[in-house]
Parts: sequence; structure tokens; C-alpha cells
Amino acid sequence: MAQPEFTPFVELLDKIAGFCAQGDTATIMLVSDDNRMAQIHLDNGRIVFVLCRGRRGRDGLDILRTIQRARMSLDRPSVGNNEPLQWSTEAILDYLYGSITELPEGSSPASTLLAGVARRPAAAPEAASKPAAGKPALTDEQRSIFENTLATYIGPMAAIVCGDYFDTITDVRQLALKLAGEIPNADQAAKFKAEIVQALGIRL
Repeated sequence: MAQPEFTPFVELLDKIAGFCAQGDTATIMLVSDDNRMAQIHLDNGRIVFVLCRGRRGRDGLDILRTIQRARMSLDRPSVGNNEPLQWSTEAILDYLYGSITELPEGSSPASTLLAGVARRPAAAPEAASKPAAGKPALTDEQRSIFENTLATYIGPMAAIVCGDYFDTITDVRQLALKLAGEIPNADQAAKFKAEIVQALGIRL
């Protein structure tokens, strides 16, 4: 069965804004065209939880707003312990649309989106960062070490996560620290760094 085509993220935001205006309660699942996965939890029209590539809250929103195209599906509402977001739903949507560059301080989480809200402008695509001139690219052996080691802790997602970093970071120390940050458990992240240090003979 053919998968649905990817939709521009700004159009998906229009749909999400519509769900908020209707006071819906649901879990919104997103998969981007570059295999980034995200969840947005709605509670009576309020955005109460955001998770993107294992990052929550502000960090998750920062990653989510860089998505250009994605597929969206709806799941039953989550009953997990969501850490409440400190911003109103309006502010979160404005931030994702790109009409504001910073989330406001002291915004009321209880605020809900009013019906008929105007469509926000889409954020301008951000230019992908490139490796600094003169720095050699990672070798195939280094890439394999990073990917196989990370897979021990996060499974098959390691290939996708590593792929996001390999073309933009060529410094092995910086890359090791970035990938360690993708491991939710602090003890496992420390073990990952120790294994990388031993395998590559570097110092973090």
C-alpha cells in the first residue's frame, strides 16, 4: 500500500491550529521527509507536550520548527506524565510558523487558541550548515564506529540520527558529544562517550 505523500509543514501547522481551535484532545504523530519523528499532545485544544527526536519542550520545538515536509497521523490521547509547557498554544504555534523568533517569557499555559485564527507566515527555510573549509570529512571507519556504537543504545534509529550530523560536523569530539546528547539516559550517554574515546583514541 502506497504511503501518503509528504506535506509542507506549514500546511500541517494549519491543520494542527484547526484541531486546537476545535478543542480537540489527541496525540499528533509526525514523520518528516528526512525521517525525524515528533509527537504533539493536545488536551482540549491546548498543546501540552512536544517531543521531537527525543527532545522535549523548548529543545523539541527548536528541532520541530526546522522540518520542511512531513506526514501526519492522529493517535489516541496520551495518558503519560507530560511535563507542562510554559507557553500558550498561540505562542507555540507562532513560534513554529516562524512569525516570532523567540518564545515569550511568562506566557500563560492555560491560554487556548481562538477559532478563526489567521494563518501565520511560514518560516523561511534555514540554510543547512556546512563543514568548515579545510577540515577533512569523517572517514568511513569513523562513521561506522559512531553509528554502530550509538545503535547499542538507541537501536536502528542510530543510522538516521548519525546521518543528520555526519554531513555537518567533521570534528570527532564535537560529534561524539552531540550524539551522546541523543541518548536519553545519562548513564548510557556516559558509557557511549567512553566507548568512543577508546575506539577512536580521542579525549573529550
